[in-house]
Amino acid sequence: MTITQTALKARFGIILAGAAALTLAINDVSVPFSYARGFSPPTVVLARFAFLLASLVILLPVVGLSYRLPKAHMRHALGSGVATAIATLGLLGSFAYLPLGLAVVILYTFPILTALLESVYTRRLPGMVECACLIAALAGIGIAVGFNDVAIAPMGILLATIAALGFAVSIFWNSIKLRTADGTVVTFYIAIAGIVTVALYLAVTGNFRVTSQSGFSAWLPLLVTCFFFTLSFLAMFKAVEFAGGAPTAMLLNLEPVFAIGLASLLLGEDLTLARVVGSTLVIGAVVVSEIARKGKDVAVEPVG
Repeated sequence: MTITQTALKARFGIILAGAAALTLAINDVSVPFSYARGFSPPTVVLARFAFLLASLVILLPVVGLSYRLPKAHMRHALGSGVATAIATLGLLGSFAYLPLGLAVVILYTFPILTALLESVYTRRLPGMVECACLIAALAGIGIAVGFNDVAIAPMGILLATIAALGFAVSIFWNSIKLRTADGTVVTFYIAIAGIVTVALYLAVTGNFRVTSQSGFSAWLPLLVTCFFFTLSFLAMFKAVEFAGGAPTAMLLNLEPVFAIGLASLLLGEDLTLARVVGSTLVIGAVVVSEIARKGKDVAVEPVG
């Protein structure tokens, strides 16, 4: 592959990462409607992974891809899927102990953790611009979501930290061990691991609960959530394949920014000055980060 082809592939990966952030935000805004219909949070997580798997069972033959991965890639993809499922369950669990704003800010330390993991792996220190942009993006998210009447709960902090670490490990794992594998096939195995992990959790906790309402309208919010969750995961792991873990994680900082805008548009939430300022800081950090990264080789090469 030529340098030009590599650059174009990386650029397309950045676009996919932005699309993943947007579709994740749409998923975020639609999830409360599923809860309002009576679905429990772990049930929603299980349904999302099941919808993702069913979609890939249909999609892979259509686009001419095999269900199989080399054995080594398969093990890594399943491991990444377990990390993703644990992260999702950890995030939902943290909402029971922490204000949503604090949980989101802790979660969005995962781009910093991803960059640090890649720096350790490649035995290099993160660049000054990279560090500054990551910290600025985190600060912007904190300003945007706010900290009104924050109650510190150790269990909530622990669960949110587990979520951040789980997503960082999953993206880093894909970036390092699965860059040569097709991201769509990798997502197929991540979905399998996600279903198994969440199903085991539900079997232990007995927290499986669906709506008691009848009719298509009762299930529609769950279907919307599952659809956009599927789009986001397909885009996210394809972005990791094309652009790398750290750039993808950085672009995902746009998710809460998009969520704030959508919540204002669709749910009637106030678009306060703090949210505007915080969102602007996040977007600025992402733009500066990508300008600084432009022209560099985004592929992560391990040091032997």
